[in-house]
Amino acid sequence: MSTQATHTIRLRGPWKLQALARTVLLADGTTEHGPGILPPSCTVQVPADWSASLGADFCGQALYSRRFGCPTGLQPGDQVSLVVEKVDALAQVAINNSSLGTMRITDGTRSWPIKHLLQPRNLLELIIEQPSLTKTSAPLPRPGREAKAGGLIGEVKLVILPG
Repeated sequence: MSTQATHTIRLRGPWKLQALARTVLLADGTTEHGPGILPPSCTVQVPADWSASLGADFCGQALYSRRFGCPTGLQPGDQVSLVVEKVDALAQVAINNSSLGTMRITDGTRSWPIKHLLQPRNLLELIIEQPSLTKTSAPLPRPGREAKAGGLIGEVKLVILPG
């Protein structure tokens, strides 16, 4: 970028949302797939939980995916980070099939350097899981969201810092 100001690109939509599985949280903290028909895929804007698209009662794994172009005007010293503000409840984050890491609702905002992974066209994927809970499930803290649907509930953005 030619200026010294931080540049932010918000990735609000459209996102493709696809239910992958209904899941249940077990006592050991792992999840297992449960029975049930999955809601159909759809297109959504974020941030928002999945209540309007997959249903308020959907508990499981869902894939949020979005394509975007490489930001133009990048200079060799510029830094590009992917910032995810909040998910409910657990997420695996990847760009162009390269895993960036995981996050939980209690982590707050997470950031990953991605300049080395950028291509002319990019695929960002977040597998978000909000499993159903039973009396024997491990604890899954969701402060203030206990009775709400899961999803990508914070902003997702690219932050470019000039070199």
